[in-house]
Amino acid sequence: MSIEGIVVGLLGIVLGAVFCFAGFRWFLVLLPIFGLFVGFTTGASATSLLLGEGFLASTLAIVVGVVFAVIFALLSWFYWWGAVAVLGGALGYAIALGLLEAIGFNADGFVTALIAVTAGVAVAIGALLVNAPKYIAIILTAFAGAAWLTAGIALVLGIIETTGLDAGPLAAIYVEGWFWILIWAVVAGAGIIAQVQMTKAWEQDLVVSYDSRRPL
Repeated sequence: MSIEGIVVGLLGIVLGAVFCFAGFRWFLVLLPIFGLFVGFTTGASATSLLLGEGFLASTLAIVVGVVFAVIFALLSWFYWWGAVAVLGGALGYAIALGLLEAIGFNADGFVTALIAVTAGVAVAIGALLVNAPKYIAIILTAFAGAAWLTAGIALVLGIIETTGLDAGPLAAIYVEGWFWILIWAVVAGAGIIAQVQMTKAWEQDLVVSYDSRRPL
């Protein structure tokens, strides 16, 4: 257990819980913040995998993480489709890394990173093509929030280290056994149910608000 792990873990628990159970309700406020968090971890993780090094092991990985964080946050703030794409892409990337590692791919390999990035882009595009933004947002926020909440708990307990996040939160908890994946699935399911019951009247207001933000 390290100070870094506790700090990242607590951040993951707080943001993960809020996104999992109230992601759609607080979409306007939380999405740019989550965009920063996801953008940084995704950019740094992808760079680390491509270079074959540990998470945040080089200045380049940190710089790329910061650049991705800014891009993801701006995209999430100004565009509804950007917010959905950020969540979908991040989730697709994390799930792909977890599955590839589960079937025996090298977690630090270039091919693994390339496939995971491609999967993330594919999921992001797929999320945009499905004309049901409210339910896409609910499912994606619940899945992503549950992944970070579960990984955050494991970090705080010292079960995993921050270096394990280079393959994404799902991959980090998967290697600890199916018990942690079961926790993630239960939490995500509970989050979806809670959000569906709480968000019946907010979708139109959310879309209108995003339309009023667009700079162009």
